[in-house]
Amino acid sequence: MILPIYEVSDLIESLSFANAVFTNEIDEEYLKNTADTVVLITESINDLDKRANNRFRNLSYGVEVQIFYGTNFDKPILDVEIAVARKLESNDWHLSQSKSHINDPKTKQVTKVFYFTKNFLLEE
Repeated sequence: MILPIYEVSDLIESLSFANAVFTNEIDEEYLKNTADTVVLITESINDLDKRANNRFRNLSYGVEVQIFYGTNFDKPILDVEIAVARKLESNDWHLSQSKSHINDPKTKQVTKVFYFTKNFLLEE
């Protein structure tokens, strides 16, 4: 089974709105680059659950999706965010939390954070 952060990365990359999508950490070359739009996906939950016959049957997994909009971003932000949520929901991810936009006063970047969860039923 592919790690869920990579599944989410592939789904977000398919939307083609970001210059780069990263898992776990942002490459150094993008850390100070405020012109490009970057997405960072990290694990937020990893829990074995739903025991039966002394065996776990379910993996609850969560991801944090952080979008750092570039200062040159020219698409409607809300349309992009709705597309992200719908893309993940259509692939069995549940939007568990959506944080408010943050505007960085120094860089003028807008940042958005989502939390998604998904339950994986495990086979015998």
